[in-house]
Amino acid sequence: MERSERGIIGRLLVFVLTLLALVGLVAMALSVINGHVDPKRFVWTSFFGLGFWVVFIFNIVVFCALLILRSRRVWIAALALLVSVPGVGKSFSFGSKQESEASLRVMSYNVHRFRHVDGKTNTDDCAKAIIEMVRKKNPDLLCCQEFAGFRPKVHRNKCIEIFAEEAGFQYVYYNKKRNYAGNVIFSKFPIAKVDENSGFGLENTYGVMVEVDAGAKGRFFVANVHLLSYNISDSEIEQLTSSSDRRNQMDTIGMRVVRKLKYATKKRSEQIMLMLDGRPTVDAPVIMCGDFNDPPLSFTYRKMQEAGFVDTFTKVGWGVKPTYAGDLPLLRIDYIWGDKGIKPLNFKRFRFKASDHYPIVLDFAINNN
Repeated sequence: MERSERGIIGRLLVFVLTLLALVGLVAMALSVINGHVDPKRFVWTSFFGLGFWVVFIFNIVVFCALLILRSRRVWIAALALLVSVPGVGKSFSFGSKQESEASLRVMSYNVHRFRHVDGKTNTDDCAKAIIEMVRKKNPDLLCCQEFAGFRPKVHRNKCIEIFAEEAGFQYVYYNKKRNYAGNVIFSKFPIAKVDENSGFGLENTYGVMVEVDAGAKGRFFVANVHLLSYNISDSEIEQLTSSSDRRNQMDTIGMRVVRKLKYATKKRSEQIMLMLDGRPTVDAPVIMCGDFNDPPLSFTYRKMQEAGFVDTFTKVGWGVKPTYAGDLPLLRIDYIWGDKGIKPLNFKRFRFKASDHYPIVLDFAINNN
């Protein structure tokens, strides 16, 4: 449509959409480059990485609006969508399932201290529901984060024993003395603790690691990881999104949320470097899974890739598959990473509502090549 054919309202609309397209382009560029920026040096791009899908959808809407108006400025929104391609590649999977007779299954699940998202179910009943789900999905290994005592007046260690027995696991590993994050590994195969002098052996707060002997199916290592959470409560999200007094809420709760986001993002950049530098020397394939609390377009994600790990969801998963079950949509912050010795076969995310996370599962084989 030629400029002369538009009325004043049409020209004004194109002008506004052009400004929005420029905003969308800049926001998308900041989102995509976020993984290359250490939050300790500059934290603000992290907000754009966290909101990748919001920025992407925004650019889709602007692109469609300019296309409908047949404006030549549509190229700006098209460029923003082109810039988004690396982000889509990390956030959306077109993978395909594979088969293997020697397959193994690992599940990762942040059980959120067995506090059900409905706010009504008690911890014991929540644990029973999770145990039933685990038995149905039948993983060979289960990596839980935020595991806590779920029965009144029963110590956490005893609750771990109860959970293992009822869920069908013979072997369990966790740190009995300094179990800060509730990281517990349940296994149907014999497990052994890693080198005492390694970062995981010294039980740093980011996780635990074991060696697994699966007999004829192979030997490998599994790390159960939990990096620092944002610690943003559902009530804070609700107050920000539903309050009639938005201005005052942004001045108080909004700023508190921003401070939490900044602190946690910077802290995770420290944790990921310590975790990767503190890895033990191993002679078998490695899986690292858990709640990393960072999206695909993040410094944490890029460092895992640079260390030689593959986000198995991008290889054999399908779709978007957010893993956070709370009020913030489209957040994929739980991962199952594998090194070159791991052959991913199938990745699933189950929409099982109990914790504020969804359980994720990887079927895999040991790559003998």
